[in-house]
Order: sequence, then structure tokens, then C-alpha cells
Amino acid sequence: MIDMIEIGLDTFNAKRLTPRQVAASFVMPSSFGVLASSDHTYVIGPRGSGKTTLLRMLTGESLVEWRGRDASEMRSRIQFSTILLPADELWASQATPEIARAAFTAQMLYAFVETMSYRTSGAVDVHLGVRLDPEAEADLCRSCAVAWGLEGASPGFYGLLEALDLFITRLSISPEAAEHVLAKADGLALLTFGVRAFNRSVGEVSRKWALLLDEMELAPVEIHRMVISFVRGGSSDLILKISMSPFDRYMQIYGTTGAPVPGHDFQTVYLSGQSRQEIRRITNGLWREQLRVRSLPYVSLASALNLPSSERDSRTRLRAEKSPEDVLLEAAQVDPGVASWMRQRGLTPERLANLSYNERSATVRKVVPLLIFRDSLLNFRAGSPVRRSRKKSFEPFTGPTAITAMLEGNPRWIKTALAQMLEFYDPSTGQVGPGFQYDALSSLANRFESLLRVLPNRQTSAFSFPVVELVDHIASYLSSRNSSQFNPDPPNSFTIDSRTPPEITNALILGLYAGAFVHVRDRRSPAVLSSFEGQRFRLAYLLGIRDGKEFPLRLGKDVSLTSILRERVNSSPVWRDEQLDVDF
Repeated sequence: MIDMIEIGLDTFNAKRLTPRQVAASFVMPSSFGVLASSDHTYVIGPRGSGKTTLLRMLTGESLVEWRGRDASEMRSRIQFSTILLPADELWASQATPEIARAAFTAQMLYAFVETMSYRTSGAVDVHLGVRLDPEAEADLCRSCAVAWGLEGASPGFYGLLEALDLFITRLSISPEAAEHVLAKADGLALLTFGVRAFNRSVGEVSRKWALLLDEMELAPVEIHRMVISFVRGGSSDLILKISMSPFDRYMQIYGTTGAPVPGHDFQTVYLSGQSRQEIRRITNGLWREQLRVRSLPYVSLASALNLPSSERDSRTRLRAEKSPEDVLLEAAQVDPGVASWMRQRGLTPERLANLSYNERSATVRKVVPLLIFRDSLLNFRAGSPVRRSRKKSFEPFTGPTAITAMLEGNPRWIKTALAQMLEFYDPSTGQVGPGFQYDALSSLANRFESLLRVLPNRQTSAFSFPVVELVDHIASYLSSRNSSQFNPDPPNSFTIDSRTPPEITNALILGLYAGAFVHVRDRRSPAVLSSFEGQRFRLAYLLGIRDGKEFPLRLGKDVSLTSILRERVNSSPVWRDEQLDVDF
């Protein structure tokens, strides 16, 4: 591997960017219209999938900085005022539920006061700016101070901010905090009071507001209870936009009859497992932005990553000049498994030449990518597949189609990988060589693996099996099934059954949060995942590039996770004794 310039996975974290920076690199997904609606909305995705960016793009500060093609239309469409509240581990670290609620409520009201101050600032570029004279501001703040138990606050926005700041600072040492109105009352009801009071003061009694709750998975159960109850039946003055990881432990707090109803009480935006078309659109948009910030002329991603035949290595060039039928026939000459499968299907050279479009799609086109993957990794000795010590070619993991699939539409991954590739971009040809493509993806995968190794258990206090060990075992299992005796439809995904040990499900929660596992949704999947049983998952395709753990970039059939674990337990008793306390 060449020496790649290391770009950290958190370099492009939207939390660290200014509103102008967030808006400048924003590529609007097709789901942004749902998020911009006046419905409660859950934005569900792993780390780096763009949840924070989407919420921040709803804020007035970011909207006025947006210069994209759709910016003007969306600014006109978004007519609710927004309050951005990132989750804070301060909420979960409190000794009692009352103090946790007080911390949440105080920070939420602080963010609300900041938004009131922003909208009445009188600055030129303010989204939904309004006028509020000093006397009206003082009256408004006095009303809020009384409602929020902050009677000693100086009248005015800065006085409220100072009083809330002081309350938060003293929270853990004040014996009266648990009895304060911010701890006892429903925080969202207190916020709604403030919203209505402000709307009356500025003459906008029908103006809606939206509370943007980022990383809700970090919040304790007390906060979830409050939020879920509001989504189920809160005030119409306030909309909730909630970002969270793909698994919510608390959605079923009220049981199946009391929980919010998707499509009725809330809408859902999914940022993982998106359609190929949407992933291509996001990746191409971010590629365009990467070229713009470097003042490079636009070249399509497909052109930059898809080298002409004359510049490919000899093996890849020869294969590119062959038809899929030729690739299949060539594989049958060295792989007895392929030859046997062709005989069973009656796929003679003559029949291959006369297949209908549908027949060719169901056989040749479906299996050829798997054959290219196997050719990259395997030699055949006496008719048996043997793993190579190093890949024969990078073809299965390079080129626009493979790279787009591996980056999963994850903006942080896309920006990191493309930034590294562009360090080796040749302006004279407008291309990045396959070796540089492969090294950028391999470097990203290795850093992602390092992140998984130190992943903190922020989701649950229960024991969790190490995420990276679960990922590695699943990857090794899939790799062996895809590179042993030929199978035209080998497993490349897994399902969860009732026998899955609790420590494994805890690891799945953490892995979903990090993006290592992807939920394969179907029409029976719940809107918000709160139970694993019966659900189908796959590994992030990025993890399939790692040496010795390669698997193809295809969904394949599924196998139960307990079957995968059972094989590991049976092959390594030490692994069972030290890792899992379970009887399969």
C-alpha cells in the first residue's frame, strides 16, 4: 500500500463546522423534503450518515448561507422556526431522573432563548426575522422566567440565558434542584409555553416551531418518555425532528397500543440501506463539491474512476474486452464448481449465445460479479480453490460502481475517501488510478476498524460482546462461503433469531450505531427498530475490502447469526469459553 495522507473520520463531522461550512458542502438528499415538512420526523442512521448535517440545515443560520440549486425554494418552504439541541451526556450522568429532566429542560430552554435572540437580532440575513422592541422583550422574558422558575432573572434574553446557565452550573450540587420546576414539570410543556408567548409578542400566533433533537440514542429513558409522549399527542405549536441510531430501546415504552404510529404520528427518514440511485446521487454530488473546493474542473466520478481499457492492468483489460458469457466460460475451465453448475443448468456455449434478456439477467449477469470476486482471490489446485496470499487484481473493489457501493451514501466516508483519492488525482487525464482508489478505501476501512475496536458502550450498561470481534467473525464466515466450493448464491447477510445471546444483541446495537451493520429493511420491518428478532442485516460493504476477510458487494441469501456463531464455537472451544456463555 502506498503512503496515504491520513484524513481522520471526524474531519468532516458537522458538529465542528460553522453554518456556512455546513451549507457549502450540503448535497440535498431526496428525503430532505420529508424532513422539511410540518410533521414530527425521525431521522435514522449510523454515525457519519449525515443526521447532524440534515438537522443543522433546517436552522435559520444554515438556511441563509445555502447557495445550492434548491436553496431558495427550501427557504421559502421551511416556515417553522428551529431550536437545535444536540444530546448531552450530562443528561444521562445525573443521579436521579428528576435531575436528568432538569438538565435536559434547562439546555433546551437555553437553545430556545438563543433562537429568540437570533430571530429578533435585526441582522440583514435572518431566516424568519421579526421585530421586538426592548419593552416587549422584557415583558416576554419576565413571563418566561415566572413559568420556568427563574424569577430572579434580569428581564431580557441575556438575563434568561444567564439564569439558565447558572442553573445548569449548579445542577449537581444544588439540593433544591430536584424540586425545581425544571425538574418537576414536563420540559416540552415549558418550551411550548415559551413558543406561544414569543409568537404572541411578535404577532405570529400561528407560527410553528421545530425542536431538533440530535443523537437521541444518548438520552436516558426519562427523556425518551417525555419525547415519545409528545410525538404521540403533544401541542401542534411544536414539531419534533429527532435524529438517532438505527435501534431505539425505548420506542416500545408504551407497548404496541400506546407507542406513536408511523405515518400517522411521525414520518421516518432512513440514511442507511438507501436505494442505489440515491447513493449514487449523494456520492456524485459530494464528488462535485470536492472538485469545486480544490478549484478543479468538473469531471464526472464515473469518468475519473473508470479508466479506459488501454490504461488498465493486463488481466482487467482482457476481461473488459470480453462479454459476460466469455467470463463465465473461462471460469468454468479452471473451476470445477462453475463447470458443474453450468452443466446442471444446461448452459452450453451454444445455449449461452441464444439466451433471452431475462434468462441472461437471471444467470450470467447475476453470477459474473461473483466470478470476478473469486478470480481476484483464488487459485485452483487440482480443481480445489486456494486463497491467494495477495489479491490478483483490485477489480472487485475499484471503479465507480464498487466505490459508490462501499461508501454506502455515508457523507463522512465519502468525503474522507474522495479527499484521499484526490491527493493522487491526475489533472491531465482527469482520473485516479485503481491502485490509489483501492488504497484510499483500504485506509478508510482500517481506520473504521480501529474505531470499532475502541467503540464505547454508550447505548446500554449491559455487557456487550466486542463489536470488532463479532464483525470479524461474520466477515470471515461470509468470506469463506464466497471463496470455497462454488455456490451461485452464497450467503452475504444474516438474520437474528430468538437464540441470539443478549451480549451479541448489545454488540449489534453498538455496531448499528457505528455503521458496521446495516439493517436490510423490507415491508414487514418496523418504522423504528426496537427488537432484532426476525430482522435481516448485512455488514457494511466497506468492511469487505480487508485482507483475509473479503466478501463481495452483493446482498446474497441470508443465514441465521446463531448458525454463524455456532460454527465459531464448534471450531474454537476457547472462543466459547472466553467469549460467550450460551448453549446452542
